[in-house]
Amino acid sequence: MAVPTSLIVVCCHGIWNGGPSKGANEDEWLIADFQRGETSTFIEHIKLGVKLLSESYDDSVLAFSGGPTRKETTLSEAQSYSNLAAAQNLFGHSFVNKLESTPELIPKVISSRILVEDRALDSYHNVLFSLTLFYSRFHAWPLSLTIVSHDFKRPRFIDGHCAAIGFPLERTTFLGIDPPGMINGENEAAMKGVGQAVDEWTADPHGRGEKLAGKRARRNPWGMWQGVFEEQVDGPRKGGLVTEGIGEMETLVDDAPRPW
Repeated sequence: MAVPTSLIVVCCHGIWNGGPSKGANEDEWLIADFQRGETSTFIEHIKLGVKLLSESYDDSVLAFSGGPTRKETTLSEAQSYSNLAAAQNLFGHSFVNKLESTPELIPKVISSRILVEDRALDSYHNVLFSLTLFYSRFHAWPLSLTIVSHDFKRPRFIDGHCAAIGFPLERTTFLGIDPPGMINGENEAAMKGVGQAVDEWTADPHGRGEKLAGKRARRNPWGMWQGVFEEQVDGPRKGGLVTEGIGEMETLVDDAPRPW
């Protein structure tokens, strides 16, 4: 397989536990109360990510990003999204003719282009951990980045996270699909929360402070490793990305040059 040059990140927002409806029944999901009515949008995010991969299959990798955020299960958000895509047969139909392969070989071929980033506990780390996982797998940094999430999170991702991480904005694409209650800013209370989140990340771009780090800790019932790279990845294998701090206190160095 040629080294891919494009990273597509689908940011996960809930955990699909499996079930006969293949995600259509919200009872199959572990979600917060405020997310009721949003699971159909999560499925649209998955479909968009797979579609983007199918359109640039030779050059791209798709990462589902999200950790095991619920005490009820060790299943990560990312793995559950991948499971749902497989259950809906999204990994098969787009690639049969292009690969000239038999259907039973499709899952093996597709698996090489799917990453399960199962450590991220917030939107900043959806981006950062997907980038470092890409490097760990392919020993190269992506030339382009596409992020799929809620459209109302666009300012947080582009002006906040990507700017803080330092990935070039001219090589970044954000594609957003909002849940029904958030379209056109209809939910005033929710939009107030969106603004508050932007303010928090503006004040603390890397999420190091007590408030944002505290939110991550509450979303980490299974103690997932939170260093910049996967556990046991040492300096020579970090691809020139300059970090500081030891273990889970590791963060990016603000003024250091980025390797991408």
